[in-house]
Amino acid sequence: MAEESELLLAQVWNAQWLAPELRTSEGHTLRVVYRGVWTHAEGPDFTGALLELDGRLVSGDVELHRRASDWLAHGHHLDPAYDRVTLHVVLEDDLGQPVRRRTGERVPTLVLSTCLPGPLASFPALSGLRPLGAIGFDYCAPQVAAAAPERLIQVWEAAGDARLADKVARIAARLALEPPAQTLYWLLLDALGYSRNREGMRAIAERLPYDHLDSRVAGRSTDERWRRAAGLLLGVAGFLPLSPADQELAGLSPREARAVEQAWQAHGGAWRGLELAPTAWRLHRQRPANHPLRRLLALAWLLARDDQGLLPALLSRLLQPDAALALRSWLARDNPYLGQDRAHEIVVNVVAPFALAYGEAVQQEELVCAAGELWARLPAGRGNAIVRRTAEQICGPHRLRVPTARAEQGLLHLYYAGCRQLRCYECPIAHLALAWGRGSDDGAAVRNADQAERAGPPGDPPS
Repeated sequence: MAEESELLLAQVWNAQWLAPELRTSEGHTLRVVYRGVWTHAEGPDFTGALLELDGRLVSGDVELHRRASDWLAHGHHLDPAYDRVTLHVVLEDDLGQPVRRRTGERVPTLVLSTCLPGPLASFPALSGLRPLGAIGFDYCAPQVAAAAPERLIQVWEAAGDARLADKVARIAARLALEPPAQTLYWLLLDALGYSRNREGMRAIAERLPYDHLDSRVAGRSTDERWRRAAGLLLGVAGFLPLSPADQELAGLSPREARAVEQAWQAHGGAWRGLELAPTAWRLHRQRPANHPLRRLLALAWLLARDDQGLLPALLSRLLQPDAALALRSWLARDNPYLGQDRAHEIVVNVVAPFALAYGEAVQQEELVCAAGELWARLPAGRGNAIVRRTAEQICGPHRLRVPTARAEQGLLHLYYAGCRQLRCYECPIAHLALAWGRGSDDGAAVRNADQAERAGPPGDPPS
């Protein structure tokens, strides 16, 4: 199937340019409650869709093809990434029967050629279409973004605090069951896995506990700590021996690669047979910088550079005057496998919530205060696609700069707790927009508060 044809079908589905009444190829009634969000062709085309089939609500993914047989040609019937597909949307049904998932369930088919409101060739001429990847069909609060952007940022930051509280609670539960250094180690590996390889990284944390790893690297020279940490982490991950391509990806000479492999042979005996299988890693279309091999070496570099251990190293930097800078430097300074942007994300997503949970667990007010101060002062990072899409969905054409990490985390919280689950009725952004639009007392309060904030304290001249 030509790439432009699949993109056109995605645009048709995104706009829901469909007839009012829909039926699957087997005659079942279909209503699209929510069409899902385009995935940029990484896996199923639309994820998080909500459909009504014969009156029964079904959530899952939607896959689009020009021909129904492309499901088989592309190997989706064997791919676990397509196990949540609940609707197969095709332009032509050349199979005459629904396809099946890897697990054997039939996937209902919607044939576009029978349910479009006009010729497909006329669709690109339509104007006012939402872009692919947009979350909703209409912007949520563009009027508030234009008139009172500070109020939106306040809501974002409050949602960021709620996301932080959820993380702290989950970390506290882990701290009640395992040593704090193991929890920190598990969190670091989880963060280094990104969204695609977190399960593999977590498996390493479980199979190669931190105290076992630390006992084999502590007290050695920096070079020996590096070789042992790299050998044990890559060995348990199943990446050893390194192929020439992996050596190039890791930036290791053949001599350095042999030293890492020899460290695994000498010190990894306890983990023979526990190595992860190649299927544990999702490497398709993986950016080289995000490859789990390089991320594991980033952790090995961190363990090699500082012999005091992960937990003391983190806490000593948390208590420094500029904790954010000290922590980013600890994670990324001279580390060829980890950049400043990723180090910042780890400070936001791992260090701040861990430090709060740990400080509360050991009842050290100094740590709790330092962690709270760190959280309050962290600037925004580069964000990600979800942050950008959620901010655009809320603000529309009135783009707002996301000023703090709290606000970034808040946008993620609003997406996962609200947008993705279609819980608009619970969303504070929706309540703010409704109050503003109706001109209610709440809306007037928002306007008055914003005007007062812009005017400054009584007696001050307007800025």
